[in-house]
Parts: sequence; C-alpha cells; structure tokens
Amino acid sequence: AGFEVGLHTFDHVRWQDGVAQADAQWTRRELERGLEAFERIFGAPPASHAAAGWQVNPHALELEQALGLVYASDTRGRTPFRPALAGGPSRCPQIPTTLPTFDELLGREGVGEDGLAEAVYRHSAAPGAPRLQVFTLHAELEGGALCGAFGMLLERWRAAGARLGRMASILERALESELPTRTIGRGSVPGRSGLLAVEA
Repeated sequence: AGFEVGLHTFDHVRWQDGVAQADAQWTRRELERGLEAFERIFGAPPASHAAAGWQVNPHALELEQALGLVYASDTRGRTPFRPALAGGPSRCPQIPTTLPTFDELLGREGVGEDGLAEAVYRHSAAPGAPRLQVFTLHAELEGGALCGAFGMLLERWRAAGARLGRMASILERALESELPTRTIGRGSVPGRSGLLAVEA
C-alpha cells in the first residue's frame, strides 16, 4: 500500500537489553536472524534497520554497511550523518530520531494526554530546529491508547505546512548535500531511562 517497511531487530527485548555489550558473533547472529525473517515474510531483503530502544554497537554499524542496507535509524540526534567506522565513514547513513516521543513527554512538565500533540509540535517548530525531522511512534501507543493525540499532531503539522514523508524521502533530501561524519556515543534523553545511541 506504499508504506515503507524495515527491520526493527528480530527479538526486541534481547537486542535492546544485550547489544550494547555484545560481541561481533552475537550481533551478527541476531541481525541475520532478523534479515532472514524479514525476507521470508516480505519476499525481499529490507533496505533499512531501526535498532530496538536506540541500542547499537560498533559491530552492528559495520554489519549494516557490509550487508548493504541503504540507511539505518539507530540513534537519537539532530541531522542525518555517516557513522565514523574504523575504516572511515559508513556507506550506510544514520537518520536519527530528532523529536521526543509521546511516552518521553507524558507526565513531564505538566504534559497530559491532551497536551502531547502541542508539546511535540513545539519541539518541531522551535527556533533552530532541524530542517528534516523524525518522529518515532509506537503502534501500541500512537496506534492505540494515544491515537487521538497522534491524529491531532498530524493535523497540527499539516496546518503548519509540514510535508510528511517516508524515511527514504528524508534520506533523499539529506543526500542533496554531503553528509557529515559523526561518531556514535552513549547518552541520555530526557524522559527515557538508560543510555541510548546518540549522535556525538
């Protein structure tokens, strides 16, 4: 139906809880299990990977390039970039999540369910906000309990003239100029527990 589909790991919990400390063999096995399942279901390999819980390690970044993925979205950050690998900039760009998620905002600084759409919109329209932005949603929240707030957010963006598109379209726009090379570190994001992969 025109929706873009990519790999979001094979076992969400195992990846999220284990990849940061995993060795190359574990990482390859988990990634290949996901690729095989994806191809079995969709009849073609995925073009992209988005790591569960924004958790990744250097082995996964190398494998994304070696396995020919077109792009990945494993990180939090501000702009698309090429990860700095041991052999130089990766051929598999990262398109980081740039905006806070609903669950990161809900209950913080007085934001209730009825204020989620406006809170995310304010982040997206803040002075100095990135030109290309990525909002990560979760089917069980924005597609269920928070569906009304998500609908309001879409309406707010459309009314402001924002163009909503696929991740592949964001990559096309980003590649109109040379992407910067950045290292990926581990850092915190307000409202989310633990350390995540972040654009450093």
